[in-house]
Amino acid sequence: MKIWIKLLIGCILGVLLGIFLPETQSSMELFAFVNRLFIQIGRYVVFPLVFFALTAGTYELKREKKIFRIYGRTILYLLLAAALLIIVGMVTVLLFSPERIPIIVEQESAIQIPGVKETLLGLFPENLFRALVGPGSIMLPLIFFAFLLGLNLTFDLRITSPVVQLADSLNRIFYHINSLLCELFGLAMIVISAYFVMTVRQYELTLFKQMLIIIGIDSALVIFAVYPLLLYFLGGRQNPYKWLYAVIAPALTAFFSGDNYLSVVMLAKHGKENLGVPRRVGSTVYPLFAVFGRAGTALVASATFLLVLKSYSSLEITFLQVLWTLLFSLLISLTLGSVPGLGAYVALSTLCAIYGRGLQEGYLIFRPIAALLISFGALLDVLTSAFVSLLVARHEQIAEEVDVYDYV
Repeated sequence: MKIWIKLLIGCILGVLLGIFLPETQSSMELFAFVNRLFIQIGRYVVFPLVFFALTAGTYELKREKKIFRIYGRTILYLLLAAALLIIVGMVTVLLFSPERIPIIVEQESAIQIPGVKETLLGLFPENLFRALVGPGSIMLPLIFFAFLLGLNLTFDLRITSPVVQLADSLNRIFYHINSLLCELFGLAMIVISAYFVMTVRQYELTLFKQMLIIIGIDSALVIFAVYPLLLYFLGGRQNPYKWLYAVIAPALTAFFSGDNYLSVVMLAKHGKENLGVPRRVGSTVYPLFAVFGRAGTALVASATFLLVLKSYSSLEITFLQVLWTLLFSLLISLTLGSVPGLGAYVALSTLCAIYGRGLQEGYLIFRPIAALLISFGALLDVLTSAFVSLLVARHEQIAEEVDVYDYV
């Protein structure tokens, strides 16, 4: 049975369980714990998988003299995708003009993300080996170390060949462990999707109906129109919807878990075996997008922030406020690598905190739908990562064509 079918069955069973299971404190605590446990099991091998794949992939790119082209395209598409989705999110909010949401008088400390100083100190720890054993929520030091190591494996092949073979071998071993986790993760999705539904059920969502419809329209527009059109015209004029079928499993995982690092586990498997993206491209794109490429999260954060502005003021939103939202949503989307599971809500709270002017707690009006905001953001993040990896591989003419019947 294909992996996406296993995950879909698990999601359906989980949603039904979440709908009909009584909402008691004990059941919520139990499901919260098991949900966290399964997400950590899913992410169990993601750091060593990323490290050895990126080391070997960077070495291969350096040997082929493609490292600047691949990284250059990846970073360019990362920024363009974030800007494009932010514009889509803001334009739909301005066009449909959802009703203001009543202000909630509460106080809560905004979730802090590392600043520039903390990020730089983490990137260059006093002991380089700490990059291998850092917190499970921070991948950037590991990525930088792997890139640096792969870059320096070409100076003398007589010396470096054993290290190259070791990195390649360990990458393949962890890839097989990762494949096993992917095959079995349908069982975990029962709990993860059930907890997601139970979390959403706790709140009355009527006030947020219009905003959720707008985000749903934005997501459908990006997934079924924007990305397929771009892929058709920029990626070789092939069937632009084949890639969506290839990444159903990562999309389901991202939406119900809301965790970008967990989604890398699925992307590594399906990017290679369904999309035909080779290791030297996938090992570059997937980690960079998990850390910096949060285009979907930026869309959700910018759209909801405009509604916060509208809810806190009777005045119309000005052009300067729109421009400010575009710029800071883009900048904040590049700093969310330390919050792989809370992206959109953290981005919104950060926007409110930076904007100030009495809006520091403005993000709290969206707390009842925080889980949904995070899920839509993560879904678009992961699909953007898959889309860019395929586009880069096709531009470099190194993507392998995989028949639909051979998809995992």
